[in-house]
Amino acid sequence: MDYIDLEQWPRRAQFKFFSGLSFPFFNVTTSLDVTTLHRHTKARGLSFYYALIYATLHVMNGLPDFLYKIRGKQIILHGHLDPSFVVPNGDTHLLKIVNVPYGGTLEEFCSRCAHQVAVQHAPFPAGTEEARDNLVYISCLPWLSFTSLSNEMDCNPDDSIPRVTWGKYEARDGRLVLPYSVQLNHRLLDGWHLGELVNGVQAFLDAF
Repeated sequence: MDYIDLEQWPRRAQFKFFSGLSFPFFNVTTSLDVTTLHRHTKARGLSFYYALIYATLHVMNGLPDFLYKIRGKQIILHGHLDPSFVVPNGDTHLLKIVNVPYGGTLEEFCSRCAHQVAVQHAPFPAGTEEARDNLVYISCLPWLSFTSLSNEMDCNPDDSIPRVTWGKYEARDGRLVLPYSVQLNHRLLDGWHLGELVNGVQAFLDAF
């Protein structure tokens, strides 16, 4: 983790401009073609959900601008981000949030996710885990598709944790397509960065 010199930071003007807003967040919902990922995971007995988390974190960790975080009047740069994702809590309709270190191969990551989901009985991670800011909040609505989405959150302009949510995939012209929503803090990231993420995830999926 490194502290950034704001006066030398290339984004200082944009950061200061959007810092004047009480709600400096923007959310975009787009679509991903997940045909090849779905085929790959089914053939190998892997979780499609965990695999798409892996793809998202793989790309996001390769984009340095996503590693910046706001801490009061300081900006820090993390070395990597980990996923914090939602799963059903056992056989109930209640949710459970699980944090898993990102890394390794897709197969290793899926195995690590399955293990943590199985051994974590509490609905939420420990307080120290929840307080981390090198996370990406991930959720899924597998029961329905959607064209827009909003996230629950405190109106804290320093909140710089990305929120990524996707919905039910649907067949369109022989392909599987799902809605993919990303919420970011405009003090750190713009539409160009969002495009880098979404296009990068699609390219990663297409390579399977």
